[in-house]
Amino acid sequence: MRAVVLGSGSGGNAVVVESGARRVLIDAGFSCRELERRMKRVGVDPRSITDLLLTHEHEDHVRGAGRFALRHKCAVWATKGTLSGCELPHDVLMRVVTIESGRPVEVAGLSVEPFLVPHDAREPVGFVIEDAAGRRLGLVADLGCRSRLAWGRLSDLDLLLLESNHDLEMLRSGPYPWPLKQRVAGRHGHLSNGDASEGLLELLCDRLRQVVLYHLSRTNNTPALAAATVGDTLDRAGARLGVVVSDQFEPTPWLEVTS
Repeated sequence: MRAVVLGSGSGGNAVVVESGARRVLIDAGFSCRELERRMKRVGVDPRSITDLLLTHEHEDHVRGAGRFALRHKCAVWATKGTLSGCELPHDVLMRVVTIESGRPVEVAGLSVEPFLVPHDAREPVGFVIEDAAGRRLGLVADLGCRSRLAWGRLSDLDLLLLESNHDLEMLRSGPYPWPLKQRVAGRHGHLSNGDASEGLLELLCDRLRQVVLYHLSRTNNTPALAAATVGDTLDRAGARLGVVVSDQFEPTPWLEVTS
């Protein structure tokens, strides 16, 4: 199993997970045309995507979902709350599968377990994905705090995609209006670099090889700052872990999920 982040940030989020000849898309936060363009850049034929998993209904995660699923005849997997906030074409609704937190489903030969995360959406989830060989990938895109439920599900992974949205000082001194600052920093907002770093320490295990810092704010964070914050925390703990910072405009390299 391997994965590639097509892009991540407040302007759009999308990840392709590949296992053998089968490919799944997690979130479709770019236009259909842009999703196709980025897939082709990393060697993925958009027609090979059989399934689309949605974390929640916010625009930067579902912008191209309806069009892409219609064009490529994907099944769409999402919670009832997420679906209630999405406008999907009728032909796509015929291929929708409703998922529930804590109930694993099989998607394209992969075991996918959704779990609730604290975010200001209708029924947002993260995912743990496991292949037939037992290799495990976890993704939490948007969350305001390290909930016991989420951190319990994210234990014992090989690859983790973890939100590292903002630097708290940049947020406090930045241009956002005060109510928005409170929302971002709140328990149902977004995870800061510091929270991501401390939370990552709780998830360290022998099998975890790599973490991808995900959903960085362009206004309240920088890739260098996110990487330095997490790197310094790992260094102080004596932990050896590969750190990849996702980008809004450029895909990451392919990330092998090895146990």
